[in-house]
Amino acid sequence: MSGPGPVVDEIDLARAWLEWLAQTRARYAETLLKLSESDRRKDRGASFPSLEDIFLHILDNNVWWLESVPQGRQEKHQAVEGPLSKQEIQRATERVGGIGRRVASSLTPARIRETYVIRGKEAGTKPFEMRASLRTIIWHLVEEELQHRGEMNALFWQMDVDAPTRAWFSSPLAE
Repeated sequence: MSGPGPVVDEIDLARAWLEWLAQTRARYAETLLKLSESDRRKDRGASFPSLEDIFLHILDNNVWWLESVPQGRQEKHQAVEGPLSKQEIQRATERVGGIGRRVASSLTPARIRETYVIRGKEAGTKPFEMRASLRTIIWHLVEEELQHRGEMNALFWQMDVDAPTRAWFSSPLAE
């Protein structure tokens, strides 16, 4: 058995994760869009009521954190909200994949350390302000998306739908 491989640079790892998320997200969109509109939009008592709502939340998170925050447009953020048609969901999925890829290609040691002032409201009421680096934002999005994908998996499985899971082994960085 050989020893461990080389240490992966954080920028290469972030790029790989952003690409992996985009490719896998597209598979989730395909699976979601195979469902009937009523199945996509049925309130299933999840973190966001329906499978469509959960998926649109994933898309909106990426737009807000990777586009609106770095561009200083938090207050002017154009949310990804439903209900959306199949074509609108597909376009939004492709747009978010492009946003992630643009961020990934822009990463440098200085860029990943850039910090932003984040302003928002907790649970929609109490205002807050914090600072976060692009590094922290990227890893937060990885965690957030994986959490909601797990939730979607459980809901797909309850419907006897094969969840489009994809192992990290498919990443070029996997050894």
